[in-house]
Amino acid sequence: MRAITKIILHVSDSPDTLDIGVKEIKSWHVNPKPLGNGWSDIGYHAVVRRDGTLELGRPLGVAGAHTKNYNSESVGICWVGRVKYTSLQYLTLLNTTRMLMAVHGLKKTDVYGHSELNPGKGCPNLDMNQFRRDLIK
Repeated sequence: MRAITKIILHVSDSPDTLDIGVKEIKSWHVNPKPLGNGWSDIGYHAVVRRDGTLELGRPLGVAGAHTKNYNSESVGICWVGRVKYTSLQYLTLLNTTRMLMAVHGLKKTDVYGHSELNPGKGCPNLDMNQFRRDLIK
């Protein structure tokens, strides 16, 4: 198993009314350009749907394709939407992050939003300071 030192949160940047999951996001990532990125798999390890359902993406033992310069050491989790997440999504994000923190011996300071590691990105459209505070409640 590869060493995980970070958990990085993302947003799908799709309309908040669109309920998609791993299947659709994977097609965006694997379809050849210009329809997609031409990657070998979905970039994220997990996707949180609008109803809070957690779907598994790329295997945890495989480096993701979600945050430039940090893929080899991180797990990428994406919530579906753009601006407004549901309370069920937020709860799933918290619980999934807590579980990954416990499994990999991480602290709340090891949890990042994509924009915190790659400036210029708006993703994950969450207040990461509040999210980190909520992790310990």
